[in-house]
Amino acid sequence: MTILNMTLSSESKTPLYRQIADNIAAAIEQGDISTGSKLPTHRALADQLQVTVGTVTRAYAEAERRHLVEARIGAGTYVCDSRQSNSWVYQIEEVAPNECNFGYNIPPRFDRSDMLSQAMANISANPAELNEMMLYQPPEGIEKHRQIVCQWLNQQGIAVSPELMYFTSGAQHAAELLLSTFCRAGDTVLVEHACYPGFLTLAKQHGITVKGVEMDESGVCPKALASACQLYQPRLIYLTPTQQNPTSITMPLSRREAVINVCKQHNVLIAEDDINGLLPLSSPPPLINLDPEQVIHIGGLSKCLAPGLRLGYIQAPKQWQPHLSAALYNHSLMISPLLSAIACELITQGQADRVLDTIRNEIEQGQNLVQHYLGEFAITTQKHSFHVWLRLPDYWRLTDFITAAEQHNVIVKSAEHFTPPGGTIVPAVRLAISSPASQQTLIFGLEILADLLRQPPMTSPFPL
Repeated sequence: MTILNMTLSSESKTPLYRQIADNIAAAIEQGDISTGSKLPTHRALADQLQVTVGTVTRAYAEAERRHLVEARIGAGTYVCDSRQSNSWVYQIEEVAPNECNFGYNIPPRFDRSDMLSQAMANISANPAELNEMMLYQPPEGIEKHRQIVCQWLNQQGIAVSPELMYFTSGAQHAAELLLSTFCRAGDTVLVEHACYPGFLTLAKQHGITVKGVEMDESGVCPKALASACQLYQPRLIYLTPTQQNPTSITMPLSRREAVINVCKQHNVLIAEDDINGLLPLSSPPPLINLDPEQVIHIGGLSKCLAPGLRLGYIQAPKQWQPHLSAALYNHSLMISPLLSAIACELITQGQADRVLDTIRNEIEQGQNLVQHYLGEFAITTQKHSFHVWLRLPDYWRLTDFITAAEQHNVIVKSAEHFTPPGGTIVPAVRLAISSPASQQTLIFGLEILADLLRQPPMTSPFPL
């Protein structure tokens, strides 16, 4: 345990808890305490500094708000790694024939060039409209484009409307707008206890405290959610009810209704990330269908059409529209009309439906292989899910398993990447089965993982 040497001044105008937090920050900056170091217990530091335990508790909370430390349930308080890269972010990499990277939750690769060429040709055939798109437009996007996209989404069972839905530069930008519009630094936001890392980094950037809520096989637990609402007084809760990332859980209708009821009782808004909502052939209705006044809906075309289009959307209750419009204007003035025009062409020509069918077929084949090779293990997934949540056998430590897989050129994502600050890291990994470039590579990776899982580390058939 690290010894914290610090001097406090009772004459300073700075409260004692902030002095302690400032001392921790200075010690980290100067290298006196290193990344991963465990700080003294609240009681031990309080005795050392001759202050109350409550003062130390506030100091550690302030340090955690600054993202200097993280409290791990049942383990203590540890110094964060401020230099840690966003290893969940997609990077184009050269992959050797004997390598399999399960790291990136991306759509399957196939040729989209012909349909894109045709869409752009159709747009170019109307010079007047093309020139109009080259001018400034309202922040929410061209009304005709919003009508086309909303009509298509309505056909898929998503109750968005062109009057309330705004285009964004992908779903990640929609999440950024969400936090910019509805939250301020110091607010608390609830998330599932395993959460999309991109949202966690956004919250950190905004100075927002994130607290995880217990999940079971049906998603967020209503009782745990009610307790968290009472304890933290959150601004909102961020949820992915359909094919949750990373667990792949889809909330049943009864659980969705229960979660909405809890949030209404505690006056907590729900941010629904429905980025995977179009992938399953059938699923319970989105949360926005069930209570549009309680739900802010986020989605995008990256998973079901093409990530490079960078077209997402966000819909909030009507009273929030002016705030959302102002935030969007401040972010980027508007979203490229040319990109929304291409998406609309793909939709009206039926190409979007064909692409979605192709993606579903590719993923279904991959999931069949997953069941063949890993079906005997503790996996959670869905027929048309890009990813698989794999809980490790008791004889495998998380770090050891990840290292063993890497030594055999197989990359998986640790549960650590998906765990909110202070949460318990479960012994699990996420496998993005859409990430390998070919079925042959996918089979190679699944075979390696199956062999590792069948053997305890000391008796693995591979030289570790």
